[in-house]
Amino acid sequence: MILYKKLKLIWFVLILIGILGCSKENATKKIIIYTSVDQVYASKIFKDFEKKTGIKVLAVYDTEASKAVGLEKRLLMEKSHPRADIFWNSEPIRIARLAKQKLFKPYMNIAVQNYQSKNDYDINRRWFGIGKRNRVIIVNTQLVKKDAYPKLLETLWSKKYYHKVAISSPYIGTAATHFAALYHALGKKKFIQLLKKIKAAQVTYLAGNSVVKDLVGEGKYPIGLVDSDDALAGIKAGLPIAMIPYNQNASGTFTIVGTVAQLNHAPHPKAAEHFMQYLLTPETEQKLIDLGAVQYSVFKHNKSKAPKQWTESPSVLLSDLEDSYTLMKEIL
Repeated sequence: MILYKKLKLIWFVLILIGILGCSKENATKKIIIYTSVDQVYASKIFKDFEKKTGIKVLAVYDTEASKAVGLEKRLLMEKSHPRADIFWNSEPIRIARLAKQKLFKPYMNIAVQNYQSKNDYDINRRWFGIGKRNRVIIVNTQLVKKDAYPKLLETLWSKKYYHKVAISSPYIGTAATHFAALYHALGKKKFIQLLKKIKAAQVTYLAGNSVVKDLVGEGKYPIGLVDSDDALAGIKAGLPIAMIPYNQNASGTFTIVGTVAQLNHAPHPKAAEHFMQYLLTPETEQKLIDLGAVQYSVFKHNKSKAPKQWTESPSVLLSDLEDSYTLMKEIL
């Protein structure tokens, strides 16, 4: 009887060890990633990561119409019980705002001195940049002659182009980041003047940059303002589009940096570490450049030829996002 009880106890311990072992193994065999990066690009990176590590990626994508906004709200709702391990974002401001609310765990396994700019990572290591895109003007080459291409952003709001310009909604995604930066650069008074010019020009607001690209390509609008990845995708698809990096004799074209962060109390922390280590390398960034997801590098030794660019620290732009949003709602 005593022997039987001992054997039973040993059997129970072995089962318990097996269960714990399986749980530990399973925790490193999958990862949940929330991302606003276009699925056509992100999915290829996820497949490569799965192949290299054996870790299964469960991805939650945002829609084109709500880029990053929907995921930001979801992450805030899940703050006390995070379901995601990683937030890989297509723009920087909202990830900086979530970092301020202490949603992210500092990541230490990266040499920040390899970054080209301090604007491309958080000083407290809560988020890091990966790849850059520019905000660019696009024109339909069948409707706009080459010698008439607009070279300045402000030209889009001139009487010459009334009713002819389409942009993605300035309240979401990279357009919202761009307008927050314009607010910061211009100051409140000049930003209000800008918004009044945009309203007078009767600019059309569409559901996303890809929609703007498509409709300019179809000739419904001669001119648009989009991200460089959308412009190049349209050109690659054979649309009659030309991409113009504006303000090259002035401040330059505004640049958007992609960002990534690891959630505090992530359900699969080891897998999250593996993904951060995989994504934040010049090699993976080059894959994103080759795919067309981004066009320019954040790393010093991975420089790609770029037009004149300007940007601001996402942390600095946080308050500007709210202020610019309020003014756009009032005026536009």
